[in-house]
Amino acid sequence: MNKCHFAYVLLSLAFIVANWFTLSRLMPWIDEVMMLDTAYNTAFHGRWETTAWYRVVGEYPFSTYPPLYQMLAAVWMWLFGSSLWVVRSMNLLTTFLLGGVCLRMMERRGLAMSVWPTLLFTLLLWGTGEMAWMYRNGRPDILCALLATATVLVAHRHLEQPSPSARIALVAASAALVCSGLQTVVWIWALWAFCFMARRGWRRQLIQLFPMMLTGITLGLLALALFMLAHGRLLAFVSSIVQYSATLSGIALTVIPWAGDLFGFDATPCTQKLLELTAGMSLGRQLLSMAAYRSFLVLWVVTLAAYVTRFRKSLHRLFSDDGFLMLLFALCAPVVMALAGRFPDYYRWMAFLPLLVSVTSIAVRSRGWCAVCCVAAFAVSASGVKTVLTDDKDDYGNLQTFVGRQGFKKSDVVVCPFSLFYEIKPLCDTCYFAGIFPAEYISHADYIVEAPGGDAYDKPLSAYIGMLKADTSLAVTAIDSCDHPSLTLYQVRKKP
Repeated sequence: MNKCHFAYVLLSLAFIVANWFTLSRLMPWIDEVMMLDTAYNTAFHGRWETTAWYRVVGEYPFSTYPPLYQMLAAVWMWLFGSSLWVVRSMNLLTTFLLGGVCLRMMERRGLAMSVWPTLLFTLLLWGTGEMAWMYRNGRPDILCALLATATVLVAHRHLEQPSPSARIALVAASAALVCSGLQTVVWIWALWAFCFMARRGWRRQLIQLFPMMLTGITLGLLALALFMLAHGRLLAFVSSIVQYSATLSGIALTVIPWAGDLFGFDATPCTQKLLELTAGMSLGRQLLSMAAYRSFLVLWVVTLAAYVTRFRKSLHRLFSDDGFLMLLFALCAPVVMALAGRFPDYYRWMAFLPLLVSVTSIAVRSRGWCAVCCVAAFAVSASGVKTVLTDDKDDYGNLQTFVGRQGFKKSDVVVCPFSLFYEIKPLCDTCYFAGIFPAEYISHADYIVEAPGGDAYDKPLSAYIGMLKADTSLAVTAIDSCDHPSLTLYQVRKKP
């Protein structure tokens, strides 16, 4: 292990330890529970099913997200357990691997890495608040980032040393991208197209990569379609893709009425449902959301100044510099994803990783700008660490105490908010997360935990309690409560 690798490992371990002790300051939330409920049920009940998903095309709820992350999480839980700290630690490990792959990729591109640029890279990878938010919860985005970066590394290896094993590795990596998240496929093709347009000298090599990447992605899509078909959810899967893309939803809203007129069916119910489910915003609003990504903006401006200053006597050479091109792609990625119909906060790694490569590239070549970038990195990292430390540190401990004193039995059926996921799942075999799971599929409940001060996804719980209270055959009684976080436990019994 050379000095650079040692520096990366040492600083990363410091961040991992600090994060591990503060993981509970971010409360479990809707996306995290949706992704991990299927994994938990697979690991401990042997069933690929969930009670933390929504109904699609009128079918019983089923996880329609590509399953690779959930499969890996199921194995992780089976091996190490299901506590909040254990499960979220998988993303800490994935982030560590992501950083290692990024460093390896930069070394293969000819960057002569030294200790200070390596420390700069590591600090930015772990320290910014936006990245910390992504790797501290249970979503699959860090896995997507790792596989995307690994695909780029494998593609570079194939171009340097073509071989059957390199071709197979590229096909496999491209297939894995599909199974980790379709948004990752959009990003990798955006990177391919950007490089094809920006560097004429690379076009022949990029054309060589095209058939292997296309083969891998096609195989991944086929495997994903077969998986959903085997579970009877292929139509639901396709529908969920459409509804999560504002662009695809817009196309569907145009095509469905036309198809209704052509084939003689009433398209109104389809279009109304699509309008209700579509989770999109305008292209302008999606791009404006990047204005809240302060660490990205600060680093991008500093890095642009560094490149312009260094190449001030030959600005035309900027567009043949790999680091500067990555700086431009860091801006292009959000635009491409917004055009594709979706760029939420947890896709920000798509812009941040190219920026991180660009920052490191200029830091390797200029000691002065390395120092400036280090100052900027310390500033944005201090802000990120402050964000982590100012979360409510006592809330999760109070939640654990609240759940622990109830004496729930395995046979109890509990309807609860997402925040209880890690604590309630080991105690009760049947837990419904009614913030998203349709209430009509809940046939019976022994206990309901309401979150009166929660967000919009906690309101369906209150509505469900109101519905049960209106049933004259049931007695719904509040038997316990917690202040921080705000929770109320109700017992449900049939009246004599």
